[in-house]
Amino acid sequence: MSFKKLVGIILIIAGGYLCYVGDQRRNSLVGGLQVASVKVASGIDGKTRVADSTWYFVGGGALIVAGAFGLFRRSGG
Repeated sequence: MSFKKLVGIILIIAGGYLCYVGDQRRNSLVGGLQVASVKVASGIDGKTRVADSTWYFVGGGALIVAGAFGLFRRSGG
């Protein structure tokens, strides 16, 4: 197995873990309160706010895409 494929697999696993942590955060009491407060605060003043758990999903998704790109990319030459 090449080094690039190994890095791709590690990135996919790390991205999956970040998505898992984000899901656990969103489903916890603190995460639920934060999501609710973000919705209320955004509704009052119209500013865009994002809960912390959303950033876990964004980061995890980016790692999964980067890992898949590295894993399935053909080597040139």
